[in-house]
Amino acid sequence: MSGPVLLRSKLALITACVVAVAIAGISVVTWLATEHNLRSQLDKSLLASVPPRIGQPLEPGERREFKIRCDQGVPTEGLQQVLQGIQTLNADGGTCAPPGVDPVVNLPGDFVTTPTFRDGITRSGAEARVLLQPMDTGEVLILSRSTTEIDSTLTTLGGVLVAVSILGALLVAGTGLWLTRRALDPMERLTETAEHIARTQDLTTAITVDGQDEVGRLGRAFTSMTAALADSRRRQKDLVNDAAHELRTPLTSLRTNIDLLVRSERTGRELPQRREVLDRLQAQSQEFGDLVTELVVLARDEHELATEPVDVAAVIDRAVERARGRAHDHLFDVDHADWSVVGDAGALERSVLNLLDNAVKFSPASSTITVRSKPGWLTVSDEGPGVPFEHRNSAFERFWRAPDARGLPGSGLGLAIVADVVAVHGGSVRFVPRPRGASVRIELPAN
Repeated sequence: MSGPVLLRSKLALITACVVAVAIAGISVVTWLATEHNLRSQLDKSLLASVPPRIGQPLEPGERREFKIRCDQGVPTEGLQQVLQGIQTLNADGGTCAPPGVDPVVNLPGDFVTTPTFRDGITRSGAEARVLLQPMDTGEVLILSRSTTEIDSTLTTLGGVLVAVSILGALLVAGTGLWLTRRALDPMERLTETAEHIARTQDLTTAITVDGQDEVGRLGRAFTSMTAALADSRRRQKDLVNDAAHELRTPLTSLRTNIDLLVRSERTGRELPQRREVLDRLQAQSQEFGDLVTELVVLARDEHELATEPVDVAAVIDRAVERARGRAHDHLFDVDHADWSVVGDAGALERSVLNLLDNAVKFSPASSTITVRSKPGWLTVSDEGPGVPFEHRNSAFERFWRAPDARGLPGSGLGLAIVADVVAVHGGSVRFVPRPRGASVRIELPAN
């Protein structure tokens, strides 16, 4: 069973076929043009050999006679020396040809009134070109010349053209195969790299394809794709590892509290801190619910987010309303302008709510949470201890928590969610200097 035909072989074969057809077409045109030119030259030579004024009207009083001596040897005069065949067709249908001339076989239509060319055959069977020249005597002068030389020339030319066509097609096929092999070398390397990646699942494999042509563009696009896949896999792995690490401690605490309650029920001995244990279980279940929700948000693909005009002022109002319901002992000072951004309203509202929840968590009771917004930006500020300068970049990493805040409830994913959502919307988020407390600024492209 034969193997698959490679792309370079297909291209070389197609190129050879196209060139072969082109060469064949040119050869046919050349052969036909040569045949036409040779026959035209032969016709002109026959026409030039007609005796002067033969076939032309007689002048008044002029008497013209032209006779071929059929009963004598071939004369030495110029006409019969040049022509291979000369004869006359009499009015009664008979012919007269000098001895030694191979006369042309007459046809019924040879009585013509104007000079006429036709192909004919001599009595010996040789092909000839024939000129029928009517004369004023009522006879027809028949001049002929053998086409053997023309046919031989055309046969030789046809053989040469066929050989040139075949050799040209073979040469083009070989050259095309060599050129396509060189041109497709980058494609072959790219294919081998793709097969290696598919076989080993190693997305870090380097792709050595460059250039500005289509293959180079494909190589760069493939490199970008594998880099994006590798980054996605790395982020997924980091998320799973971080989530497993963060879940281990609360799971242990939850299991311990449940074990205490189960042991109390089985032994019948009342648990002195039962109410406290139940409160912890309720708080831990709520914390687990929040953590799962945040993990789902982080795991969501950016293409799942909506892309529609979003009223930022309405988003802020809804987020502040939800934060007020959770923090009755804090004040909210909100001042915003009307502006919009293209994106996902739900994701943006959750990001603003995360900033508000963080501000409430780290601010003392009865303090004020300040929200300001103008076209292109919004800030959320609190009156808490703030974030040290050296930790401001780390604060947006997943599961990061300040050393003095690790005893507080939370997963450390709030600011990471904010950073991811803002980045998807083409914006940025950062801490801005503030005399007291922390202030986070979100910048988004205004619509």
